[in-house]
Amino acid sequence: MKILIVGGGIAGLSAAIALQGDGHDITIAETLDGWKPVGAGLHLPGNAMAALRALGIDQDVAAKSCAFPRLDYFDHRDQKLFALETEQLGWPTFQALTRSDFQEILCTKLTTPTIRFGLSVSAIHDEPDQAQVSFTDGASSSFDLVIGADGINSAVRRLAFGAEHMPQPTGYICWRWITDYPFALTTPKFIIGYGQVILVMPVGDNRFYIYASTYDPGERIRDLSAGELAAHFARFEGPVREMLNAIGTDTIIHEGRLQQMVMPEWVTGRVVLIGDAAHGTLPTMAQGATQSIKDGLALADALRTQSNIKTALADWQAARLPEAHWVQQQSLQRMGFAKIRGKAGVWLRNTLMRKIGPKIVASGFRPLIDGTAGTQKD
Repeated sequence: MKILIVGGGIAGLSAAIALQGDGHDITIAETLDGWKPVGAGLHLPGNAMAALRALGIDQDVAAKSCAFPRLDYFDHRDQKLFALETEQLGWPTFQALTRSDFQEILCTKLTTPTIRFGLSVSAIHDEPDQAQVSFTDGASSSFDLVIGADGINSAVRRLAFGAEHMPQPTGYICWRWITDYPFALTTPKFIIGYGQVILVMPVGDNRFYIYASTYDPGERIRDLSAGELAAHFARFEGPVREMLNAIGTDTIIHEGRLQQMVMPEWVTGRVVLIGDAAHGTLPTMAQGATQSIKDGLALADALRTQSNIKTALADWQAARLPEAHWVQQQSLQRMGFAKIRGKAGVWLRNTLMRKIGPKIVASGFRPLIDGTAGTQKD
């Protein structure tokens, strides 16, 4: 089968790796002009382990990542709220690494796909027996299958499904970066404040992934300098306060609005959407990468077991859509804890978290780990 994958991020590369052993003629179109370090950090919860193993990269990831026996939660005054003891629960390993390290692992696993850099799609004409694709360099070609793995602002989605399918704002703005500030941490530290959250996560080599977000539905905050960012999170105390004050002007900080992309269908004819293009979600449950990898694995399996492409794509969507939609719903719902800004509300939330925090967080991860997410109403 002649397959075009649009997008060379986690979703696209994972799909290519999953498909490349089945004799397909695969082309990857990537808008960047080469593989470059992207993003900041990547949290892979326990339910990622099976997907990493199926993709054949579990050992590579283990060699580059930090593994955690628990997740720690604190308030903005650096007072501990609770810990989720994932290892004691017998769950698969939770781990984290830099996005650039993860991308490098994926790139080294590519064998047969042709990679075309500096390229995207400009038109897609879906026909019964093939999809005709025009590229941004003026060339055109036909494919048996087009996979849109080009992110939350997907060109494939716009061209094949219609421009009305747009990501929706969630009211949150976030900042992500990597720091070598000497935190005395070996486990992730989630810090919840007044409408604000900061995550400090070890990613190896004495580096830490920092994720910070604020509930800003009016979209008044934008383009903060390092000093402005430190001032914005002025209520946070402890080591994270010192880290914020020490942010250098050379630190690469990725600022962005958090959006969600909910699609009722991921398939139209011979065009499919995977990853953020199909189900971009909030980072609350750290499922973006894992769900993207699972998309590619399930798609390869469906094409391997079903010779009729229409049936294969229908089977794939039926297998993947319920869990991905469940993740979106849960992520949005659970992010609600982070947008509480009133003094009484924060006190009530923190009191609740001290008493039943582990139960609340575990109830989100457990269905993903045991495979029941999306199989029943929650």
